[in-house]
Amino acid sequence: MVGVQEQQPVADEYSWSQDGILTVRGALPGRPEPALEGLLRRQGATEVHAVPVRPTPDRFTVEIPAASMPAFGAGLPLRDGVWELKLRPTGQPGAQLVPLTWDRARLGELKQRRTRVGRKTFVLTAAKDGGLALTVAPALGLADGSRVRRKVVRDVYYPLLQRRPVRDSVVFVSFKGRSCSDNPLGISQELRRRGDDREHIWAVSDWSVPVPDGARPVLMWTEAYWDALARSSHVISNDELPARFSKRPGQLYVQTWHGTLLKRIGFDVEDLKIPEAKKYNEVLAQEVAKWDLALSPNPFSTPLMRRAFRYGGQICESGYPRIDVLCGGGTAALADQVRERLRLPPGKKVVLYAPTWRDDQYYSSGRYRFDLRLDLQDAHRQLGQEYVFLIRGHHQAADDVPAELETGFAVNVTMYPDVAELLLVADVLITDYSSMMCDFAATGKPMVFYTYDLEDYRDNLRGFNLDLEAEAPGPLLATSAEVIAAVADLDAVTARYRARYEAFAARFCSLDDGKAGARACDAIFGA
Repeated sequence: MVGVQEQQPVADEYSWSQDGILTVRGALPGRPEPALEGLLRRQGATEVHAVPVRPTPDRFTVEIPAASMPAFGAGLPLRDGVWELKLRPTGQPGAQLVPLTWDRARLGELKQRRTRVGRKTFVLTAAKDGGLALTVAPALGLADGSRVRRKVVRDVYYPLLQRRPVRDSVVFVSFKGRSCSDNPLGISQELRRRGDDREHIWAVSDWSVPVPDGARPVLMWTEAYWDALARSSHVISNDELPARFSKRPGQLYVQTWHGTLLKRIGFDVEDLKIPEAKKYNEVLAQEVAKWDLALSPNPFSTPLMRRAFRYGGQICESGYPRIDVLCGGGTAALADQVRERLRLPPGKKVVLYAPTWRDDQYYSSGRYRFDLRLDLQDAHRQLGQEYVFLIRGHHQAADDVPAELETGFAVNVTMYPDVAELLLVADVLITDYSSMMCDFAATGKPMVFYTYDLEDYRDNLRGFNLDLEAEAPGPLLATSAEVIAAVADLDAVTARYRARYEAFAARFCSLDDGKAGARACDAIFGA
């Protein structure tokens, strides 16, 4: 029988369907054993998608649903970028890739065939290694079709738009358009529950970002994006907006932020380790000056927000709207839906591992490393009968989380749209210094802290606004083996830290009653 190492697959034809399915066919001498699957890997990231290969005698066919790739129960277009197409043995993530070349005589015009499906364009072209690659990009209008034109829209057209009347609409921005989630989503959902019929606009960094039903997405940096910022009566963001944004009369800019201030931040950090440290405080001061209203998750954070951001404006101590899904009604039904989307095995308990990012671990500005210190193979051996692990990277390091983990045991959920839903299905949280611990404390479920670099993070990198060693609602552990042992003995951990957990929840979760979104909306839009 011919082995996969002897195969030389050669693509010699391809076609697109109207709904965005790319079909690649080619020669495959002999029948491979084991069977093959296609692998799409995005350049500059760890993100991958596996697609089946359909073999016929001496031929293969790969169908890639580029415009509707399965993603946690939904179909989403591939993210922008260059996706290299490889082959490998089916179900073997660590196996050697099978070389895939293309017939230059039959596919010599690859670069000239651009296909548009929906809001995306797709081009099948040659990869750097001689194989095939799929380039995905947004379909842009005339005004947005080049960097120069986008600069003209930003610097010339945006000021003109600001002269037009303000309209009664809300533009939401979450994590610079990487998702439609967090506190802006909680506010949006509360508005819809109230029957609010004004237009909801979401800024997205990629057309693959899923948007709430009934909302209108606008792609960052396009004419539609600047129009939304220029003319919407309400701008709600959980992170800083572009420096070019200038608030005009008739607009209200609400900054929800995205976490309890457990760690030092802003002007409280004396020695920033991030690559853009020199300009950070200057940019932050300009940003804070535009805020009309800020949301605070708890009484602990309110004075810290004033100090860390040097903000003297109005603060609404509402609690975080993103937590309402953990504390309101209907949580059991939603949890069942989330488990189904994640395809979690029935009867298995869920561990969510969600560490924060490290300021000094980066490749370049805006590209931070994800350091997976947890030994998933050891965890699988010891906990695999009872648990499944969800791995969630911080949004700053989202492109660096290994896409394929311990098969059947660990799932990369970094791209799952809403982390609050992951907290809902988690039976235990493993984190380090993430303010997610304050969100999860509202559930009463156990936490374990993997703090392998505690001294460096506390004394050199960032520092804390609380005594983590004295107040953490769970054990602070330095090794992967200790973390796994703690999860294996959760009853003992829960009993040992019950008093500290209750004190922590009383301090940080006093406003987590399922009504934070209502309080925020009352402050923003009026009761």
